[in-house]
Amino acid sequence: MLRANPVKLLLVPLLLIPTLVGCGVAPPPSQESRIQSEQKPLNVASVQSVQELEQRYAELTTLNLGNISIAAELDQKNRSLLASLQNKGTLTKDEEALKGRLLVLTGNRGQQNFEELMELKPIGRWFNSNELDPAGHRAAFIILQHGDISKVLDLVPEIKAAAESGLLSKQQYALFADRVAVVRGEPQEFGSQVNCVNGEPIFPPVRDPNEINQRRREVGMSKTLEEYQQEITDLKMCK
Repeated sequence: MLRANPVKLLLVPLLLIPTLVGCGVAPPPSQESRIQSEQKPLNVASVQSVQELEQRYAELTTLNLGNISIAAELDQKNRSLLASLQNKGTLTKDEEALKGRLLVLTGNRGQQNFEELMELKPIGRWFNSNELDPAGHRAAFIILQHGDISKVLDLVPEIKAAAESGLLSKQQYALFADRVAVVRGEPQEFGSQVNCVNGEPIFPPVRDPNEINQRRREVGMSKTLEEYQQEITDLKMCK
């Protein structure tokens, strides 16, 4: 995600609680799902906002079932501040320093949250409704999406089962399945993932392009793949 790398992943926060992006290949604001960011103003990165974020992270204890939502909220705040700098273009020396601090938080705390979440997650299944409330499920999914997906490639069936039972949404399953597919070098099922290469959006291949819009409708994605990709291009999220 450093500027020196010609390939970068879109850093758009996912929506936590009907009021809260992939690491990674999370798409930019769109109806792609309500769990992803809507078109809202980004938080502005400043010395004060970054210091406040660092302080809140310092106060966060080891992840547990009671503070997952707080951890995901901080993750979203972090990515929103970072995106405000990445989308700005030319940065001052002070802004570059703030960007560096946010990147450190994104990597260190994001991975720490992910690893602690995996220690909390029951073996062989997703959390149940007795362990997490709906907001907690959304928060846990955000942390999962922003972790090292290469370490959880085998979780697709668990996420699918959680979506089928209503613990997660079908769109959340679609996002996770697509991320795993991209990491594996396989075609996406729903076309939700995008990479930024040299300032331009690159859309990884999809399986059965003639049928993908039907699959997208089945998981609640309102836009066709063509409309979604055009939206990403028009928003110039990779610049």
